[in-house]
Amino acid sequence: MSSPVRPGGAVARIRRSIPRALVPLVVALRFHLAWARPAVRADARAQMTFLLEHTRRDADVNAVARDYVRYQVRRGELRWHPEMITSLRVEGIEHLLAARDQGRGVMVNFVHHGYYDGGFASIARHGVPCRMVVYPYMLEPDAPLWLKQHVYVACTGGGTPVSAAVGNDGITELLRHGEVVAIASDVPGRTPLTFVGREVLGSFGAARLATDTNSPVIVMTSEEDADGPFIRLHEPFEPKRYRSPKELLQALLVIHESRQVRWPEATDLPLSRWGMP
Repeated sequence: MSSPVRPGGAVARIRRSIPRALVPLVVALRFHLAWARPAVRADARAQMTFLLEHTRRDADVNAVARDYVRYQVRRGELRWHPEMITSLRVEGIEHLLAARDQGRGVMVNFVHHGYYDGGFASIARHGVPCRMVVYPYMLEPDAPLWLKQHVYVACTGGGTPVSAAVGNDGITELLRHGEVVAIASDVPGRTPLTFVGREVLGSFGAARLATDTNSPVIVMTSEEDADGPFIRLHEPFEPKRYRSPKELLQALLVIHESRQVRWPEATDLPLSRWGMP
C-alpha cells in the first residue's frame, strides 16, 4: 500500500495554476472544441443511447449527449482543482460510521458516476478514510498524467492508502481487520446481470468479498440538488439477507442504475464499464 503523490511537471503546474474563477470559461471553450468534432458527437450519442434506450425512451439523446460531453470536460478540468470537489456535502455519513463502529470491515460500493473521485476525500473529512483498490497500471510511473492526478484526487490528496493488485486474499484480509474498502462494481466481468434494461457481464467481486467476510455494504452515489452536487451514503446491505452474492450485487445495482438514469450525462464512459454477452 502507498499514498499517491501529486503529479509534477510543467503541464501539471499549468493546469493547476488556472484561477478557479476561470474554470467555467475553460470548460466552455474545451466543450465547444470537443463538440465540434463529429467523432466526439457520435461517441457521446452512443454512450447515452446505451443508458437511455430502454429506460427513458422519450429522452432527447442529442441534448443529453451534449450535456455528457460538457460534464466530461468539466470533470477533467476539476480534477486539477481538487479543492472544488473534495469537500462535497455527505448525506448519510451516519450509516457508514455506525457500520464501521460494529468492528467489522465495511465495503463501500460505487460506480463511475458523478464526482465519485471527490467523494472519497469528502467522506474522509468525516474521519472515515477508505482503502482504495485500483488496477496496477494506474500507479505505474508512465501512467498518463491525467490518470495520476485522478488517482491522487480519488485517494484524498495522498492521505488515503491505495492498493494495487492485492487480489481477493488481500482485500479479504483488509475487511477481516475492520478496514473500510472501496470497490467499484461497473467493471467488465463474467457474471450475467441486468443493467439499464440490458443484459451485461459484470464483476460480482465486491458482493462476493462482502459475503465471504460478512461485511456490510454501503452504496455511495453522487447526486445533485438545488444546493449543488453531493455524496449520498445509503443504508447498509447485510450480505446474509441475500441468497447469493449475485443477488446482493443486483440489489446494489438497482440504486446505481436509478442515479445513472436520472443523471446519465454524469456517467463516465458507460460503454467501457460492462462486458457484453
